[in-house]
Amino acid sequence: MAINASPMYQKAEERYRCASSPAEKIDALNEMLRLVPKHKASEKLQQLIKERIKKARDEMGKAAKAGAAQQHDPLSVPRQGAGQVLLLGAPNVGKSSIVGALSKAKVEIAEFPFSTHAAVPGMALHEDVPIQLVDAPPVMDGHPQPGMINALRKADAILLVVDLAAIELIDQFQQCVQLLVDHKMSPVSTAELSYEEDDDDGGADDDELGVLGREEDDGAAAALPKRVLVVANKADTPDAMENYETFKELAETDLKMLPISTTTGNGLPEMMHELFNLLNVIRVYAKKPGKPVEKKDPIILPVGGTVEDMARTIHNEMADNLKHARIWGGTVHDGQQVTGGHVLTDGNVVELHV
Repeated sequence: MAINASPMYQKAEERYRCASSPAEKIDALNEMLRLVPKHKASEKLQQLIKERIKKARDEMGKAAKAGAAQQHDPLSVPRQGAGQVLLLGAPNVGKSSIVGALSKAKVEIAEFPFSTHAAVPGMALHEDVPIQLVDAPPVMDGHPQPGMINALRKADAILLVVDLAAIELIDQFQQCVQLLVDHKMSPVSTAELSYEEDDDDGGADDDELGVLGREEDDGAAAALPKRVLVVANKADTPDAMENYETFKELAETDLKMLPISTTTGNGLPEMMHELFNLLNVIRVYAKKPGKPVEKKDPIILPVGGTVEDMARTIHNEMADNLKHARIWGGTVHDGQQVTGGHVLTDGNVVELHV
């Protein structure tokens, strides 16, 4: 019998895969345990999640005793908004300028390299959807600052920034891609991620238990797919667009690319639109019964999220007691009554009835 995990459970499992500390693992595992369907077929999975929580707590306890819990990681930033996007690039490509142009973050923009020494988060908007951009220290000759790899693994997506005015444009791109590959991350520009695990047995139980079932194997897992958007900054400089066409040809990559300019603002709205799509999320709006339809304060759900998932983000009891919902927008008639299993689409307005 299949477990039929929801998109929200799969999102939590993705967080677990990317977790770089016991605390992050515990947070993701608790979310997985809360969201896993409670029936006979999921009993083994529920037990595995509980065992992993215990193991992660033991790891955190050992780290605390060793004093590791007291160390401050300058590149660790709590995730906010619809997703966390980490900016990756060589010195002076304009990462800080991107965050500064789209948010109220206090970034240091300078002509000299290495003006950014720690992660600087800023909240940017795609229409009414907040997306967290994190400016990080630059990569020099393919060598990351301590903590950078964990930050890259934890981020929901990576914005790889290159400089259209730089002679070493191709090298900037290739060194960043190689950095990801060398640390077992596979850059892709697709919203839906495909995980390929080493699995000699190929048993049905492991397929249903997902990453937890396959963790019991001794073999190393395949590379972690990471969503990447490439932006070529300084498109306002002389010969920039000619350089961009040459860059696209020589880069030999399937990764999505966009030319932008933080000076003129050209390309920045398109960049935010691409990031929203890359995060594989939708926005929906809660409507109070008897009140007019208003689109404000969106609730963010993974693509494939249902009415019940939306209710659960508000409160578990609302999801447990949900009778039906009325919905506006998308493929339904305005005000149409739907069940909790109805799959929502971007922009839906939902009136929950308990």
